[in-house]
Amino acid sequence: MRKAIFWDFDGTLTDGQPTWRRCMVLALGEAAQEYGVTEDVLRPFLKSGFPWHPDGDQTLTGEAFWACLTAKFMQAYEAQGVPGPLAAEAARRVRLVVQDEKLYTVRKEAPGALMACAYKGYKNYILTNNFPEWEESVCVRLGLRRYFLGVVVSGVAGVSKPDPSIFRKAEAAAKFPAQIWMVGDNPIADIQGAKGAGWKAIHITKPGTPHSGADYTVRGLDEIPRLL
Repeated sequence: MRKAIFWDFDGTLTDGQPTWRRCMVLALGEAAQEYGVTEDVLRPFLKSGFPWHPDGDQTLTGEAFWACLTAKFMQAYEAQGVPGPLAAEAARRVRLVVQDEKLYTVRKEAPGALMACAYKGYKNYILTNNFPEWEESVCVRLGLRRYFLGVVVSGVAGVSKPDPSIFRKAEAAAKFPAQIWMVGDNPIADIQGAKGAGWKAIHITKPGTPHSGADYTVRGLDEIPRLL
C-alpha cells in the first residue's frame, strides 16, 4: 500500500521563521529606524491581500505573485512616510531577504522524524503556502530537499491551502497514495484543509491550543513516527 505524508514548512519543520514584517524591516535597513518602521506598525497592512488570504488572488504565480506582494510592501512603507523611491527599492528587496536561509531554524528533531517515517514506509512530501522560488532557495539551502520525494508550493501551483484543489494536486504529485497524512501547525490551512480533502491530519502545536479536529496533536515532530 502506497502511503504518503505531506509536511507544512513554516512553523512545522521550522521552529522559527521570518515573518513578512520582519523581512520588510530588514529590507529597509537603517532607514527603518529613521522612519519608525517596526513589525508592529506594519502588521495591519499585511493581514489581507496575500495570495493565500481569503481576499487574495491565489492563482498568482511567478512574477505576478511578486508584483502583488511588492505593491503591498510599498504601500505599507509609504504609509509610514518612507519616500517613494526608497519604498520601491526596499519593497523589491524583500524578495531577496525572505530567501536568506540564515533566517530560518529547522527543528532539531526534523531530520530524525522524516527518516523514521520513511523507514516505516511513508513517502515524504512538502505542501506549503509559499513564494515561487521557495524550493530551490530555502528548501535546498537548509539541506531539507533530500528528505522529500516532491514539493508542492502554492506560488507555483496557483492555489493555496486550505483550498481543496491544492490537496488534489498534492495527491497527483504523490501518485494517489492509498493513505495520506498532513502534518502542520495551522488549524485552518493545514488541518481543516486536509480533513476536508479526506486526509488524516497531525497538528503540531503548543500546550493549551484549542483542539483543531486533527487525528493527533503533538508538541514535537519526534512524536509522529510512533503514531503511524
